Amino acid sequence: MKDFLYNLKNKVVLITGGSSGIGQATAIRFGEEGAKIVFTFNSNHSGATETEKTLQKLGVEYLSVKSNLTQESQLDHLFLEIKNKFNNIDVLINNAGIFDESDGPTNIEAFENIYRNNFLSHVSVTKRALELMKQGKIINISSVHGKLGHGSSRAIAYSAFKAALESYTKNLAKQLAPDILVNAVAPGRVVTPQWGNLDVKEQKELGKVHLIQRMIQPIEVANSIIFLAKNNAICGEILTVDGGMTLVTLG
Repeated sequence: MKDFLYNLKNKVVLITGGSSGIGQATAIRFGEEGAKIVFTFNSNHSGATETEKTLQKLGVEYLSVKSNLTQESQLDHLFLEIKNKFNNIDVLINNAGIFDESDGPTNIEAFENIYRNNFLSHVSVTKRALELMKQGKIINISSVHGKLGHGSSRAIAYSAFKAALESYTKNLAKQLAPDILVNAVAPGRVVTPQWGNLDVKEQKELGKVHLIQRMIQPIEVANSIIFLAKNNAICGEILTVDGGMTLVTLG
């Protein structure tokens, strides 16, 4: 049965945005599986150091690279570093992204900012990663807001480009299968820095939109990513990890 399970041990895994939240949890989980880790960060040096220390304790090979993924020159540097250290990529996790507080229906600057950071950067990273990939997995991190009927006018650009990412995921899957399987994860409300420094009461209040009556923890999303990475039968799917939020909103 081993041919039907993708073994992550010694696989080279690139995770964008690995200094906090879902990306950090995912880097650590892949490390626990014995993978070789490459993770990027932009401004969160302390978070990157935390990820590094945990990977050191796990005894796995890793590479951390400071990179603004919207800048071509920094992408050049990132992939040169990867090629020099590992020479290939087996798994790509497109996780890095932003939430723009000025997001709104008429704010073109916010649309452009979110487009560059949450969609175009994923396409650019994927393009370069494919030059170092022969077989493997690509997993994009979407959001429940990318689903039809979700989102709000306060997150209209964010929602629109998550929807675009899901369409990109499905169509890329058609292009790359069976050698590279492409999927995405769409989380609900996850306890990440995007929400700020939430106390227990605030987390409980925000979690009421889920049937599970709590916010989702980054490790829970990371475990879902691991599931997709190991599975060789799932292709072109969007795995919803929203604690039942979809049922509350659309049910």
